[in-house]
Amino acid sequence: RRARARPAVAERAATSDSKELTKFMIPEKRFPGAGVVGVVRALSLFVLLMGLGCIFCPLILVSMPFVIKRDPQRRTFVDFLMRQWAKLLIFPFFSVKIEGLENLPPPGEACIYVANHQSFMDILSALHLPRSFKFISKDSIFKIPFVGWAMKRADHVSLKRDDRKSQVEVFRKSIKKLQDGTSLFIFPEGTRSQDGVMLDFKAKGAFGMARRAKTAILPMTILGTGRLMSAKDFLLYFGGPGVRIILHKAISAEEVQAADDDKLVEQVRDTIAAGLPEGYQSKPAA
Repeated sequence: RRARARPAVAERAATSDSKELTKFMIPEKRFPGAGVVGVVRALSLFVLLMGLGCIFCPLILVSMPFVIKRDPQRRTFVDFLMRQWAKLLIFPFFSVKIEGLENLPPPGEACIYVANHQSFMDILSALHLPRSFKFISKDSIFKIPFVGWAMKRADHVSLKRDDRKSQVEVFRKSIKKLQDGTSLFIFPEGTRSQDGVMLDFKAKGAFGMARRAKTAILPMTILGTGRLMSAKDFLLYFGGPGVRIILHKAISAEEVQAADDDKLVEQVRDTIAAGLPEGYQSKPAA
């Protein structure tokens, strides 16, 4: 009897998990007045961002001589300050919960974090990971007051997406960083999803970087950020359950080397999609 009951139990568990994930989806309709509240919350976030910037940027500036002398490549202390900045910034607005911390590489071991992308809040949420890493980010992010300055001091990687020369330079710089023990963070969809549905992977350089640098790839699913701030606007809505980050089992450097390029991309994408609500797991175009 027990053996017969197991499939039904597993099916109910899967259904329960699927229903639980729907609470992270972008609602079709917001409550009356949500737009006004979203504007107030977004402005409050910006003001707090600037206020904290007045504190953390001087701290980063003061620390730079020590950082350049002791840790010029990874600059982990600057990363630490930026993580504290991000945590204090979003604390009044939403929570971030992380699952699968046991899948993180040991401190000091480089890997490439690969995640889905729904919102600007993905960046602030990812900074809750208890590891040092560098974003490969479009150059416009580096123009944000205080944020861009701090990212340059931490040596995050700026990419001009329509500039072939910039792409080549970023690829070379990223491989060097990985070989020096610095982890990278990439959103391979290349842009934020407008409706939460996972897009095709446009930025596939991450997989070539991992292969060339002989590092692991850690797939990551980010839930709830699009509900808080969608790609269609910069309003900060109430997000209900907040943000959940699921760290999946890493694909080892040996597995990366052995896998076919297309199959590796498909494996990473399928792994990330598995953590999303069913309605967001759209397959890429053939």
